[in-house]
Amino acid sequence: MKDFLIIYLALLAVSIISFVYYILNAYYSTYYIKGDTVSDVDPSETTIIMPVYNEDTEVFRKAIVSLKLQGADFIVVGDSSLEPYKTITEENGGKFIYLSKNGGKKNALVQGIKYASTKYVMFVDSDTIIPANTLKSMLTYFAPGIAGVGVNIHIKNDGTYISYASEFIERLTEMISKSMSRHGNLYVLDGRCALYKTDVVKPFMTSDEFLNKKILGKKVVLGDDMQLTSYLIKNKYKMIKDYDITVETEPQHGLKKFMNQQIRWSRRGWYFFFKNISDGTTKNGGKFYTFEILYIYLIPIIGFILLLLRGMFFLRIMGHIDYLSISSIDNFVMHHFFHFHPHNFLESAINGLMYVLGAIGDTIFVGAIMLRIPKNRIRTLVYGAIGLGILFFVNIYGLLTFWKQSKWLTR
Repeated sequence: MKDFLIIYLALLAVSIISFVYYILNAYYSTYYIKGDTVSDVDPSETTIIMPVYNEDTEVFRKAIVSLKLQGADFIVVGDSSLEPYKTITEENGGKFIYLSKNGGKKNALVQGIKYASTKYVMFVDSDTIIPANTLKSMLTYFAPGIAGVGVNIHIKNDGTYISYASEFIERLTEMISKSMSRHGNLYVLDGRCALYKTDVVKPFMTSDEFLNKKILGKKVVLGDDMQLTSYLIKNKYKMIKDYDITVETEPQHGLKKFMNQQIRWSRRGWYFFFKNISDGTTKNGGKFYTFEILYIYLIPIIGFILLLLRGMFFLRIMGHIDYLSISSIDNFVMHHFFHFHPHNFLESAINGLMYVLGAIGDTIFVGAIMLRIPKNRIRTLVYGAIGLGILFFVNIYGLLTFWKQSKWLTR
């Protein structure tokens, strides 16, 4: 049947692209080449800014103590949150700024950076614990052309399935970030802990464009980290991550908060995908960056369309179903959801090639992720696979609702 051949060819194209994506990311992340560094750094040239809103008191206290060890001045901006955050901050030598009206994380960062006159500015979330040498190590990565430096993120394991799934996603993110870092850019400089050159980001952050962004005439609250990343790439600055440093952050407590977090990230991602494609920002990131971004955002759409097509064929030809194959989440949603009997030699050959490519690509890709997980690998993999399945549908939902934003959706 001609219709089946078209489906098989479309699936083969997706399989080949996925195979290339898997192999390149596994290779570049495994054989990561560290960029140029500088040795003469001074932590006191940095101002650390931490916004806080309804954070758990003990988590916040640990985060503040970790800032105190960095050898730099730090400012905490209480977004309609005063005590005990003010007392904890001042007891540890920090400056506290209180905002009586809840304005969201982005506004808190803007109010904080107004007080920064140092060469560098560092943003840290109120639930993120950073090692004592974090700032000093990150500063060494500011070679010429670098305007932003990030770190590796570790999700604290509290024994819940959310923490396992989140950690798997972070290790997947680490692999992709390492591949991008090797080519001079990142998908996003994660706002949970990021360091910037003040003179590069401060003018933009204090502008109306950053704080009062509008879509279709409506003010939206876009992710500050993605917006800063887009700005740096558009202006041809480079970013990198310090993979010698891993900071610890809290997992979302409960499925609802986890979903809210992923929806927020998905919405910001879709907006900046369309924006960066249309204004040429993506092109400034280089060919490899462009390939990565296109794959990350187009594959879910293609997979969803193919899933619908296979569903229509399923309804039309019930007798042709062979079995349900789940070799991976990617195959599950894109080209293994329903497996039909091939109708001729060509379809059989294409089908066989897809399985070979899928098996090799999946094994190498997942293997590279698992190497980054020191313990509880099987449990992390199982919950991570479920988490990726959830993310597939969250991404589709985010695409359809990307203009809906919230100030503190994860709190």
